[in-house]
Amino acid sequence: MDKRFFLALLLTAIVIITPPLFLNRGTRRPAATADSTSRATARVDTTPATEGAPGSAATSPSPITPSSQLGAALPIAPAETTTVRTRLSRYAFSSQGAAAVSVVLDSYPSRRPTSGDPRSTGRGISREPSELLPTQAALARYSLALGRDTIALDTVPLRGELKQGAAGTTVSYTGTLGGRSLALDYAVVPDSFLLRVTANVVGAPAGSTLLIRLPRTLRSNEPDTLDDINHLAVSYRLGSGDIESVNFSKLDSTTTRAETRPIHWVAARNKYFLVAYRAPAKAPFSAVQLRGGRRNNKIANEVVAGAVLPLSADGRVSFDIYAGPQDFERLQKLGSDLDQVNPYGGFMRGLVQPFAVIVMRVLLWIKRTTQLNYGWVLVLFGIIIRIALWPLQQSAMRTSLKMQRLQPELQALQKRYSDDPRKQQEAIMKVYKDHGMSPLSPLMGCLPMLLPMPILFALYFVFQNTIEFRGVPFLWLPDISLKDPFYITPILMGLSMFATSWIGSRNMPPNPQAKMMMYMMPVMLTVFFLNLASGLNLYYAVQNVAALPQQWLLARERAKEPTPAPVIRGMPAPAQKRRS
Repeated sequence: MDKRFFLALLLTAIVIITPPLFLNRGTRRPAATADSTSRATARVDTTPATEGAPGSAATSPSPITPSSQLGAALPIAPAETTTVRTRLSRYAFSSQGAAAVSVVLDSYPSRRPTSGDPRSTGRGISREPSELLPTQAALARYSLALGRDTIALDTVPLRGELKQGAAGTTVSYTGTLGGRSLALDYAVVPDSFLLRVTANVVGAPAGSTLLIRLPRTLRSNEPDTLDDINHLAVSYRLGSGDIESVNFSKLDSTTTRAETRPIHWVAARNKYFLVAYRAPAKAPFSAVQLRGGRRNNKIANEVVAGAVLPLSADGRVSFDIYAGPQDFERLQKLGSDLDQVNPYGGFMRGLVQPFAVIVMRVLLWIKRTTQLNYGWVLVLFGIIIRIALWPLQQSAMRTSLKMQRLQPELQALQKRYSDDPRKQQEAIMKVYKDHGMSPLSPLMGCLPMLLPMPILFALYFVFQNTIEFRGVPFLWLPDISLKDPFYITPILMGLSMFATSWIGSRNMPPNPQAKMMMYMMPVMLTVFFLNLASGLNLYYAVQNVAALPQQWLLARERAKEPTPAPVIRGMPAPAQKRRS
């Protein structure tokens, strides 16, 4: 396996190294546990609150709102704040604009670096609950387009009321808008991170719309704040089923990107959390507009984004807000393809996404079945994959042994018919046929090294934002979603890769190129994997270790093969001793 071995190593390097260089990194999730018996509790705070950050918008973007108005200042006025607490999270609602101004996820501790905070851990990582919104932000700000008038709810006096019922807690706001009665309600769904929003404008003219402005950014709760900011993006699902994802860094502050096809949901997300707005299937959003916001030292951490939702003939409108983790199973249960809010693989999404979904389902099934730490789940997953691929790899490696035996004969034919390519091809095809092989057999010899690549490829993207792995310790690793602080796992991965190559090359014909790659590839990949998730390194190292027994057995089988007889020039002598 001289040139084929070199080709396999080269392809392996390309498959592993290419993704982070050319694909969109804006690539889910300890999983939340639900207690169906818990009830939402609430209290009303009458302390004044100040709403509206400098530079925030008075109206949400819509086809009838000039983009120059997106940055208009909001009025500042005292407001009454209502706080609703569930087992998983806390919401604060303001009577100014009927906006949810705070979302705190009690079930997900923040991991922001702290300095001098007595509540932080010894590593300087906060353990306070994660806050989704930065100071003076809102989960959504509303405007109503009624005929020719567009009125921001921030400018309308509203009265708040807290209602407790068998189905949960509801926060209701009422007021008068241009002489018309307005009501906007938030129904807090217990243990779901979900708010059901309904609005009604009595006597609203035909063609009226509710304009919903998304938060300008989400608060980072991760140790690597810059990496979290780099994952900031807006995603939306079209009526056709296609999902678009736009990173904040791809949006220009002087150009508005508009989508006027029907849209089922639109979401703002960072690495692990998101705020999604989902319209009814029969009454989707009619438009979404995106524009880049202010940049901080060239870092794109703000966006101006909004969605347009038409009012029904009787002036009603409804939609859901999900404000919580990118928990794979939870989003799947919500439906509408919300589990694909962060599409994997960039322009290769069609190839990567199916593998990523399968990998996530298998990992979660192993976790539920074994109740083991996710580190051990990755170890088991690596071993299971090797066992599942064992028959295919065995067949491919034996095909490689056949190719090794045929090499002298094939080389003789190439020399004999070097001046006649057609006869050379016919003679080579006859040799393949006589030995029960095909022209694809050389590629099959490289297959053992490429079979695990799609899964490793999918895991690379899965580890980009899998919240199940977030903050999970394992052995000496403080967090399998982050790099190994001691660089033990990448070194083990490199050593195990070298051991696999060394054992696999035993009893093979001498090949200087293959020998060079046997040393170079482990070094190259160790350097490349140094700063990747320690869990990914762990999985790859287990894969290599699990492959050692098979490599050893094949090396022994290769040692039992007789040495190919020399070929007399012009005569394919080994043909006299053909073995299939």
